Amino acid sequence: MKIISCTGFLLLTVLTLFGCSSSSHVPVTESGEKAPSGCIYGTGAGNRCPKPQERTPDLTGITGAKITREPFSKRGNKDYTVFGQKFQVWRNLESYTEDGMASWYGPGFHGQKTSNGEHYNMNGFTAAHKNLPLPCFLKVTNLGNGKAVIVRVNDRGPFHGSRILDLSRGAAAKIGIIGPGTGKVRVEYINPGKIANQTSEAEMNGFKPYIQVFATGDPERAREISEKVTRATGKDSRVEKTGSTYRIKVGPLTEKEAADVLAKIRDLGYKNAYFTAG
Repeated sequence: MKIISCTGFLLLTVLTLFGCSSSSHVPVTESGEKAPSGCIYGTGAGNRCPKPQERTPDLTGITGAKITREPFSKRGNKDYTVFGQKFQVWRNLESYTEDGMASWYGPGFHGQKTSNGEHYNMNGFTAAHKNLPLPCFLKVTNLGNGKAVIVRVNDRGPFHGSRILDLSRGAAAKIGIIGPGTGKVRVEYINPGKIANQTSEAEMNGFKPYIQVFATGDPERAREISEKVTRATGKDSRVEKTGSTYRIKVGPLTEKEAADVLAKIRDLGYKNAYFTAG
């Protein structure tokens, strides 16, 4: 049995020991369509954001994982770094779709812990993704044969080239990519709707007292945004210059007020604002 990739669910090992030692596993940065906020649509490191769906996924006749309404895990949803690349978790996700290469992982990881602390079942219908919140559900369609499966994302990875998804053996078999090892797929986020007891972003990411609002190369625009955010939130904001980039940050905040301030900032249109340590 061929194990296709160095999967993400040994993320703690990857972070400390660099996982699979081959430099070929360093994530590849690809160009892509720019989102309105200035980030790049797609899975991966850096300033990436989820490309929204044009329509709700059609799940008629699609089997696989049973879709449940459950809060995101407190474990496995922190932003993280692998091979010097910083990855952001899309904790405020509403919609996402992407076409790209998927691989699968199997016996070498069966029974070991996934990134959110569950035990990996290679015969189940699960997947590893670099940016999605854990757990969540996807419709995955093999673009080569049209076969589709529903998977539950509970792991991190793959950190091999530009692959966007690592499937469990059961899910890979369902859509016919066991033999070739990889296949081009379309992934579509399945939005269960609002969850009353949803885990807060502060809980998932570990409390961090600052919010990065936006980054721009225009110092005048950065100043204007900073003043706008201060007026809207009543909190101090500052502009930090790193090279030719100006970052607008708010804080420090208390844990009690953090969620409310973040909501106000996103209401201003800065949907990709996120908590940061400083």
